[in-house]
Amino acid sequence: MRIALLMKQLRLNSSLLHGLGLASIGGAISLWGRSAGNGDRDSRARAERLAIFVGLWPPTFFLLGKVLQDLEKTPEEQAGAARAISG
Repeated sequence: MRIALLMKQLRLNSSLLHGLGLASIGGAISLWGRSAGNGDRDSRARAERLAIFVGLWPPTFFLLGKVLQDLEKTPEEQAGAARAISG
């Protein structure tokens, strides 16, 4: 929770983090595609590992974006969402 509050103090918003998640998906696909064009086996393997590494970022960005999205809601909206979940 401290990280989310720190991000809120830094004026980051959920839209930015969701956008970063989408951008990292695109970046991973781009890196993977570029690795297919490399002729050298070692450089191709390095590029594929980098694409996998970048491909691990989206869940983190999306999760932090969701936490910030929940923090951006007013207390009334949060209470309404809690009631809807509890049935």
